[in-house]
Amino acid sequence: MQASRPIETDIVLLGAGHAHVEVLRRFALRPEPGVRLTLIGREPQTPYSGMLPGLIRGDYSHQAAHIDLAPLAAMAGARLILAEATGIDPEGCGITVPGRPEIAFDLLSINVGGAPVVPAASGIGVKPIGSFLDRLHRLEADVPPGARIAVVGGGPGGVELALALAVRFAGHFRLLLVSATPEPLALAPATARRAVRQALVEAGVELVSGVTASGLDAGHLLLSDGSFVEVASALWATGVEGPAWLAESGIACDRSGCVRVTPTLRSVSHAQIFAAGDCAAVEGDPRPKAGVWAVRAGAPLADNLRRAANGSALKAWKPQLDALAILGLGHGRAVGWRNGMAVQGRKVWWLKDRIDRRWMRMYTEMRMAPDPDVSMRCGGCGAKVSAEVLAGALATLPAADNPDLLPTLDDAAVLKPPLGKLLVQSVDHFRAFLDDPFVFGQIAAAHALSDLYAMAAQPWTALAIASVPYAASRKMRAELAAMLQGASEILRADGCALVGGHSAEASETALGFSVTGLVDSGRVLRKAGLQPGDQLILTKPLGTGIVLAGHMRGNVRAPWLIAAIDQMRITNAGAARIAMAHRPRAGTDVTGFGLAGHLREMLDASGVGAVLRLEAIPALPGARALAAHGIESTLAAENRRLLGDAPGTELLVDPQTSGGLLLGLPPNRAGGCLEALLDSGLNAAIIGEVEPAREGAPRIRLE
Repeated sequence: MQASRPIETDIVLLGAGHAHVEVLRRFALRPEPGVRLTLIGREPQTPYSGMLPGLIRGDYSHQAAHIDLAPLAAMAGARLILAEATGIDPEGCGITVPGRPEIAFDLLSINVGGAPVVPAASGIGVKPIGSFLDRLHRLEADVPPGARIAVVGGGPGGVELALALAVRFAGHFRLLLVSATPEPLALAPATARRAVRQALVEAGVELVSGVTASGLDAGHLLLSDGSFVEVASALWATGVEGPAWLAESGIACDRSGCVRVTPTLRSVSHAQIFAAGDCAAVEGDPRPKAGVWAVRAGAPLADNLRRAANGSALKAWKPQLDALAILGLGHGRAVGWRNGMAVQGRKVWWLKDRIDRRWMRMYTEMRMAPDPDVSMRCGGCGAKVSAEVLAGALATLPAADNPDLLPTLDDAAVLKPPLGKLLVQSVDHFRAFLDDPFVFGQIAAAHALSDLYAMAAQPWTALAIASVPYAASRKMRAELAAMLQGASEILRADGCALVGGHSAEASETALGFSVTGLVDSGRVLRKAGLQPGDQLILTKPLGTGIVLAGHMRGNVRAPWLIAAIDQMRITNAGAARIAMAHRPRAGTDVTGFGLAGHLREMLDASGVGAVLRLEAIPALPGARALAAHGIESTLAAENRRLLGDAPGTELLVDPQTSGGLLLGLPPNRAGGCLEALLDSGLNAAIIGEVEPAREGAPRIRLE
């Protein structure tokens, strides 16, 4: 995550298409000093279009047909932002993403794919593939057995989809293929067309050819010859067009809304913008909208992005005129053709399967080789050890709306505490463990508030302590602004005002907060007070340290990372409110010293012991699997001294970032508290109970 020299060029990869995964792979193999990559993707896993028919048929699992973006981005040193862009400002070099600050770029590459032209309320487009798969599942559940479903499009995509669905539906639904040409695959050799016709007959797929479909109206698929066909739904695999916001941005596009690029893949209208795949149209050398061309564009795109970043001359890409096409027929057979020659059979399917799996392995089996001379230190709580730019960033934040705060332009914030309230203060600070500054800011703020909630205080004010690597002022300001806007979103939601802070240059990004809370006298929740018989409640699953450590090494699947991020962004406000209504005897939050360390603090303060039930302790997705492979945070070894080498304790010693609350309640109140926590959507659990301290015995006993 730490650059070897100042960041000079921000390359943003918009879209996780086939060309961009190759760009990531090549930058992972050969990083470019001074260049920072950012990948913006709609989904955490990007599907490979070549395996979509096999996925539909059931030949491949979801995991086998998707590339997990989290480990690939981690190995490329790329920031991963899972969101959908809605606009580009090519002049101001910014990308609009709802709900977060604009994402700035020096160079932009667009590989967002395209979507079939689907008439309004007329069915489902095959692309984007991710949303198509979700809608296909809903279609199967909603459409009654025996209904007819149409596939519109007689090209390779439509034909292969119809044949794949015939296997998937297995007679449950009737299938109809609509082809605008006199027969499907009009541009393929005669041998291939005959093989497809025979396969369609054997699969029971009806064929309507020589007409186009214009829409779906009350169960009628309207055709260009004035007739109609009764269908329950229609799946469209016709020609694609680019998303509307591409042309609306002012970037030069063709009639289908695809970015016009030169053979170097650079936009004809904006030198800082590149594009590849279905959303791009190469001037003077067009190619079909097929995944094979996007795959082959990846290498020249990566090379030219690197050249553009270094100010070197770009190289023109000359794709081959004819590519090998292989179309799955189902039941272990396929037909392939190139240069007018075609073959079919099981060996052709074996070849296609081998090619596809080999391509996927390039991206799914990459692993980061640790440098034996460099210690890979964890960020977040795993990193704990025994002025101008900030002002510009703060200027982008909304003003405090708390009437008790007196805003000032002096050197410090001036506060007027409410009468009768005690002040509770805490501070937390750590270096970035995620390369998305907005999300990192959200998590840092949620984490900082935990100490206040652990003592039953209501957050009031926060001061930021931020540092970013040296770069151009605008880059540093953008980095800080993104962090602080993310943090401000969390702080304001919990009624806490960000009233100032301090910034500095550093070797890596870091952020922390000094926070102040308010609590009524006599209502402070402390670590001491546990009594034998009390039930121990944990309000969040464990495993953030393990997941973050695995992410640094490129071993974490995107759904695991997303689950950890989603949990870390949730403050303990709701848990604290519910807990205080059930009057806990003692409490703390689980952070850097892990569950065992923070429980030990409570037990020592209360003069008691505790028994923990390991099977009752909730864990984040993937945490146990990663721990089983020896993945752990760098602070875990120090935390382990509390438990020795007892087996199965990896989660207990895992340092938590923005972890949950650990509460002790009498048995007659614990059940009601847990029920209320679960009803609120929290993954809480009773994980053990307090027992008398035994002389010579460990404070924490495991079951």
